[in-house]
Amino acid sequence: MKQYIDLHMHTVCSDGAKTPSELLDIVRSKKISAFSVTDHDTIEGYLKVKELLAEDDPILISGVELSVSLEDGDIHLLAYLFDSGNSELQTVLNDFQITRRERGKKMVKKLNELGLDISYSDVEKVSSGSVVGRPHIAQVLYSASLTSYYEEAFHKYISDNGPAYVAKENFTPKDAIDLVHNAGGIVVLAHPGINNKEIYLEELASLGLDGIEAYHPSHKMSDIDRYKHLADRYRLLVTGGSDFHGVSDRHGSVGSQRVPYKYFEILLEKDDKN
Repeated sequence: MKQYIDLHMHTVCSDGAKTPSELLDIVRSKKISAFSVTDHDTIEGYLKVKELLAEDDPILISGVELSVSLEDGDIHLLAYLFDSGNSELQTVLNDFQITRRERGKKMVKKLNELGLDISYSDVEKVSSGSVVGRPHIAQVLYSASLTSYYEEAFHKYISDNGPAYVAKENFTPKDAIDLVHNAGGIVVLAHPGINNKEIYLEELASLGLDGIEAYHPSHKMSDIDRYKHLADRYRLLVTGGSDFHGVSDRHGSVGSQRVPYKYFEILLEKDDKN
């Protein structure tokens, strides 16, 4: 009997701690029915997991978490069911990897100016060739005993308002939504409860947003109910996932959100109609 899904998880290909093979082993152990690997601005993790799938494994759909800029902050959009071979999508994601590396170098420079002795080569070693992000910098700071715990790096230095923060060169919401739609995919607002991103829902819906991630470790049951009502109001799909990173103090474990399988069936129906 198909029961639960998890459509939000990360590997070492972006800022997760598990390899694609390790993540797939965890997925298998949780006995979920369908899942998606949604690394930040790269589909490398998804493609590697896809290669490892066995016949009796849970259903895997294409996924990626895109960084999007608004006038007063950033949001994340989850993309699903797109053609991973789409040339435009591949070009844009490859360009993102280049700009993320440059961003990482700038943040390391700012940290050095604050008296924190780390190097960008340290960050590259932690990232193991994957897309460089703030979690890699946080890990270097923690490993060098420059912070007392992992999350302190964010709170003290590299949060959106931190002294070493460097803004991303991101998509506009319209560009991101159009890119995914042109690749045959579906776009969902990720974890709207983090930093009150739900305030952008009406604007995003007007641009063609397809869904909202109601189930997320940062959401209480009252939040989930509210997002379901908002989904009804704006005629959006409901999705959810653990946002698994494999780090003990970041989000949830695979399958922890108990997202009903019916939402996956509705997602597939929507995709068939596109």
